[in-house]
Amino acid sequence: MLGHNHHSSGFGVISEQATGYPGYDSIITKDKATIGEILKENGYATSWFGKNHNTPTYLYSLAGPFDQWPSGMGFEYFYGFMGGETNQWTPYLFRDHTAIFPWIGKPGYNLITDMADEAIKYLTESNAAAPEKPFFLYYVLGGTHAPHHPTPEWIAKMKGKFDMGWNDLREQIFANQKKLGVIPPNTELTPWPDLLPKWDTLNPTQKKMYAHQAEIFGAYAAYTDHEIGRVIQAVEDLGKLDNTLIIYISGDNGTSAEGSAIGTTFDLDAIQGIDMPVDAQLKFYNVLGSDLTTPHMSVAWSWAFDTPFKWTKQIASSSVAPGRV
Repeated sequence: MLGHNHHSSGFGVISEQATGYPGYDSIITKDKATIGEILKENGYATSWFGKNHNTPTYLYSLAGPFDQWPSGMGFEYFYGFMGGETNQWTPYLFRDHTAIFPWIGKPGYNLITDMADEAIKYLTESNAAAPEKPFFLYYVLGGTHAPHHPTPEWIAKMKGKFDMGWNDLREQIFANQKKLGVIPPNTELTPWPDLLPKWDTLNPTQKKMYAHQAEIFGAYAAYTDHEIGRVIQAVEDLGKLDNTLIIYISGDNGTSAEGSAIGTTFDLDAIQGIDMPVDAQLKFYNVLGSDLTTPHMSVAWSWAFDTPFKWTKQIASSSVAPGRV
């Protein structure tokens, strides 16, 4: 957004932890122009779809001021949610400065699809009004940040795909990365930590629940990518793909470990240090990922998905791996 060190931009911590001290107050000062502001002043139509984790929580009120909202950061149009995460079935959603509730009366509504629909509509209408005007569309999906909320159709596509367990999956990912040239052929895989159990030490109940956690996450990732593809297809349909620069950023220092060692059906309990036993999670097996749950997966899966690195999202040394935020 800025190209500055996060401390110099007021974000030494996330906005929910803001204090009154310089560098930690979640205030982007006027001498720090966002990419949205720069492009807007150079003739671009600027829009922001999705996650806004930049507005201080104490300014969420519709009474304003709005200088720390997307509209104050150079974005002429905003359609998205406030804060670090939101329920994708019933999101904390705004259009510009107004709270909206598009899921009411719409069974099966999901923000991942809705965002794509709205972005495509915006691009189409903007192009119709001013086809010669360049555009900057900042598209920030909730996936694959918790809570993991894919649709049932995508969950069905993942059935059984993670039954091999996290250790074998890690080996498969590592081999594929070498084959594709993502990593050098002489790369050595970091050792599996003693802190995390190996798959073959688990009982059948644990394997069933843990495999389903990964199915939900995998479905969420695939669903998210599919909807991003729809937006890119819309750019091509408008005849502008060859003249459009697409910057696809995947990573938040790695896949998140906020699901605790055993995962959860309610992601905020793990953040508070509350573990949900696997037997208790099993009661939600058939509705995991639905509007009745806000799930997250075991750290062991996060470790595997961060192959070939060690650590996870919370540790910056893990580098970048598939965990979109």
